[in-house]
Amino acid sequence: MALIVDKTRDHVISTAERGYGLFNVLLLMAAIPAGWTTVFDTSTTAFIMPSAECELDLSLFRKGLLAASTYAGMICIAVVWGFTADHIGRKYLLLFGLMSDTLCNVFGSAAQSYYVYLSFKFTSGIIVGGPFAILMTYIAEFHGERHRSRVLMWTGSLFALGNVAVPALSSAVLPRAWSFSLFNNSLIFDAWRIFLLICALPPFLGFVAMWSFPESPKFLMTKGRSEEALKVFRRMYSMNTGKPEDDYPVKILRVENVAKLQTPLEPANRSSRDGSRRSFYRMKFLFPTPYIFPLFTINVIIFASMTGMHVMKSWLPQLIVILNNFDPKESDDSPIVPTICEKLNVQAIEAFGAQAALALGNTTETCIPMIVSTTVYTNATIIAASAVTGSFLVGAIVNKVGKKSILLVSLVSGGSCYLGLSFSPSTTIFLVLCSAIIALTGISTNAITSMIIEVVPTSLRATAVSVTLMTGRFGALTGNLLFPILLSVSCDAPFYYIGGFLTLCFVLAIFLSKYSGKLP
Repeated sequence: MALIVDKTRDHVISTAERGYGLFNVLLLMAAIPAGWTTVFDTSTTAFIMPSAECELDLSLFRKGLLAASTYAGMICIAVVWGFTADHIGRKYLLLFGLMSDTLCNVFGSAAQSYYVYLSFKFTSGIIVGGPFAILMTYIAEFHGERHRSRVLMWTGSLFALGNVAVPALSSAVLPRAWSFSLFNNSLIFDAWRIFLLICALPPFLGFVAMWSFPESPKFLMTKGRSEEALKVFRRMYSMNTGKPEDDYPVKILRVENVAKLQTPLEPANRSSRDGSRRSFYRMKFLFPTPYIFPLFTINVIIFASMTGMHVMKSWLPQLIVILNNFDPKESDDSPIVPTICEKLNVQAIEAFGAQAALALGNTTETCIPMIVSTTVYTNATIIAASAVTGSFLVGAIVNKVGKKSILLVSLVSGGSCYLGLSFSPSTTIFLVLCSAIIALTGISTNAITSMIIEVVPTSLRATAVSVTLMTGRFGALTGNLLFPILLSVSCDAPFYYIGGFLTLCFVLAIFLSKYSGKLP
């Protein structure tokens, strides 16, 4: 009979794994659709905006608000998800979030007005903001120290493939002339609505796949539910070794001091009503002198990086459509090749529907959508695949080059690409720069996030990561709101704003190690 206390928790998990096996592989496979849920929820709007422009009456600002709505929902309730997961468990809250998001996507696909669809996207952001963080915690708690880092790296890489899946799916669905109707033609589903309906599959498949997995053994142990945790370990052992569960060498699992498994900086009171108080209690430890300057710098950098990345991801399909629909007659200097900014003339874009209607002989001005070529989705898929490939390559050399070097190069290169967009001599060069921007800003986001562990102690890392990710999402929110406003002022304005911000962050990153004294 074996007595297991909290100090040997990782040993228990390692014993259950027997060096990694079938249980862990199945868990990783089941997590893929659940992990793709966040990617789909934040990316699908970008691909339906050109097709839904007339039906939802989308102006440039309305498009920006729609792109920002999911991030707004994520910010509003992100902290609550973490506290709830600590009280009722990882698995069932994850399942609740996935099924709720499925329903949100299904009902959102049937929305008949802009504001109804906007409300569903905002609600989807509230729902999906928690399950992704819970999912990563859930996966980590099934692995011991030996395999945890590698598993989380592969998990992040597999989740990143969702960025390729969205444009690939859009290229397969949106150009089609598909449609069906419900309720005596009162509700017509054309291609873009069918696309949204299909995008409800990742959270649904994630719900189905995760249903058969047990609760996190770490969570069960922190709640003193040792018998249930032992059953989980036995199941892992049996699946990984092929032996009966009764052969598991540990017969008794007992946590002698549950408090030791909890964060030492938390107040003793564990009631759910004190969740907000405990949050601010932990956060105040982030602001002493050793941490305040590096954390401020990190948050500024991730704000700029996520602004640059998500603005480009949200607006790239729309920009490609505008460039493809450009009429050379609109250029004032016809003998000269028109610049990118002449092609992105906002007044001509907003007047496009009325002009097209009048050209067709309509007596009243009605919205005529821009022509969306299949090359739009093909180009978006290629760009997404290139960005993901770049992230994989950087991950392979990060240990040799160093995180800070990669951060500096990605920031200055990303800023330069943004500044160079308005000077692009052709649409092809413009798309190449867009691809580089998405890759570089994604790399800088990952690099700066990983640096947090070298700035703050273990007991504060989870809180620091939560605060930093919320800052990044706020950057994505404000960037999507500001982009159409700045574009209306001047074509150069949004590119100069983000490019200049990233360049400023490059300067800040140079001095990052001087404050923390811990960065490589």
